[in-house]
Amino acid sequence: MMFSRLTVARQLLRNDGVFLASIDNNEAHHLRLLLDAVFGAENFVDMMTWRGARKGDAKLTGGGQDYVLIYARNREFLRANEIKWRERKEGLEPVYAKVRELQAAHGEDYDAATAALREWYRSLSDEDPSKAHAHYNKIDAKGVWFGDNITSPNYRENLRYTWKGYEPPANGWRYERDTMEKLDAEGRLVYPEDMTKRVQVKFYLPMRETWAPGSVFYRDRRSASTNLDELMGSKVFDDPKSTDVLARLFHSMTDDGDIIVDFFAGSGSTGQAVWEQNPRDGKVRNWVLVQRPEAPDTSTESGKNAVKAGFETIFEITAERLRRAAAVSPNAAGSAPGLRVFRTRETNLIVEAPIIASAETSGQDLLTAAIDRATRPPVKDGATELDVVWEVAIKATNMRLDSRVTVTELDGVSVYEFVQAGGGDLGSRYFVSLGEFTLATADAMGLRDDDTLILRSDRLSDDVTLSLAPRLQSKLILLERVPREVSL
Repeated sequence: MMFSRLTVARQLLRNDGVFLASIDNNEAHHLRLLLDAVFGAENFVDMMTWRGARKGDAKLTGGGQDYVLIYARNREFLRANEIKWRERKEGLEPVYAKVRELQAAHGEDYDAATAALREWYRSLSDEDPSKAHAHYNKIDAKGVWFGDNITSPNYRENLRYTWKGYEPPANGWRYERDTMEKLDAEGRLVYPEDMTKRVQVKFYLPMRETWAPGSVFYRDRRSASTNLDELMGSKVFDDPKSTDVLARLFHSMTDDGDIIVDFFAGSGSTGQAVWEQNPRDGKVRNWVLVQRPEAPDTSTESGKNAVKAGFETIFEITAERLRRAAAVSPNAAGSAPGLRVFRTRETNLIVEAPIIASAETSGQDLLTAAIDRATRPPVKDGATELDVVWEVAIKATNMRLDSRVTVTELDGVSVYEFVQAGGGDLGSRYFVSLGEFTLATADAMGLRDDDTLILRSDRLSDDVTLSLAPRLQSKLILLERVPREVSL
């Protein structure tokens, strides 16, 4: 099951796509080998360490960490196109608040403010995200800054020049003379009293608020369980993923219009995380979540609670969690996001196998069997009309799962129209009708020659078929029990 899903995942990814897998330390080494086989070891990016709360009853080591394995679909493509993943640094706001407090307290005594800021950094725990900014430990009138190296990383002759009495580094300055003059005018160059020491350039924290996602991060997982329990009314799922951690990864690695697929949806944290992140950065990401209809494990407290709450499968928990999350996750427009639930099941359509003639079969027998099959309905008895409409739409076209569907009664016939979500163009208008479609129906809907139309052939008269086929040509799709092509 795992290998087949990973193979499909790789096929679905674009060249700039990325695959993430969360795993504990018991299986990390096995999964790493499997992912190397599917994606190629050359496409391995990182194994993030997710530090959670230590296990208080541990007998050997504290544990408490999980891992996030990251593989690119094509890492060389990322390099060639200079694709960078960036996220806003955590812990910025407490630093800014502290700097404002110290500026107010010490006024223009920047040495005292700087000393107090360094002492504040030292008081923070190692898990506090603000401590990662401890090198921004100097304060002036413009804010908090640190002095960065101003040496060119590579030798360049045009960058070797004397600047205000300071000799250039071996490789030269990082900037050309015009840029140095601008930085000097802005007061961003730091000149040491000893002329043999290096000039530095000030970088203020607001100038560098983003960086590549860290390979090690801390997040207590207990809050994710608490939040899900409150949302669902009881504990119905163990160890859900933190939506804030997932949102952080989606923010840094995906962009507007991207689709995030989760083959092991579990409690549905991925979907809620996407909804939470979209309004934060003003982007629109969509998701597809897949979950097998497994029964809850009734040997656990969560499984017993789930069954008691009426959830017969994990899939039902996933769907209900997302419905409830939608109500508390408004999008940028302030309205609740939507979702659509699909279930995999046997097809609603009937397609006959070819008739195999034997030595005892006469030509009349073959003709009778062919006519009998051709006149039978192509849809199974009891099939729901909307289910059939969606099945043929997905199988016959490149229809998106989030397309909007409207139904209109025309001349006594239900006509379903699909409209691409977000106003996108499917290439033509797209209609499905499973009733007794007539030319009067076509006139009532204003059928155009570039429309795509799917109809049931057993409910269609020959004169309608012969009238529509020359107009729509390949965009007329007939549901038939025995496949055939209309000759024009």
